[in-house]
Amino acid sequence: MSNLKDKIDKGLIEFYLNLEIDEIKESMVEDGVDISVVDRRISQFSKKLRFNYKALAAKEKTDNLLETIVSKFQHAIENNIDKPIASLKKLIEEKELSVQFRNLDKLNEDEIKEIIKGKNLVDLMDEMDDE
Repeated sequence: MSNLKDKIDKGLIEFYLNLEIDEIKESMVEDGVDISVVDRRISQFSKKLRFNYKALAAKEKTDNLLETIVSKFQHAIENNIDKPIASLKKLIEEKELSVQFRNLDKLNEDEIKEIIKGKNLVDLMDEMDDE
């Protein structure tokens, strides 16, 4: 019996998926559904999805940029490259974190992220590229 029910459900789903949107709307109106309310909800849901997608894409881009900057600072510290180290020290001084992060060679990824948090990552990346 369950197998028959599954086949009927699958058949109904296929039927509705292959219908034209106007036919579906007519059927809904016949069932007493207010199409304008449904259209408004679909529009709101679509806007919400687009907003969430854009926010997620922006977050991913920011995270990738942050990882690149952290990697460049770590590379600069390991290879004792003056200009990026000077930039990092400047950021530490600006945030008055000199006591907490006085040993640059012992900074881990999270500590570097804490130091550069709140800075414009694009400007920081441009500055690192110039160096």
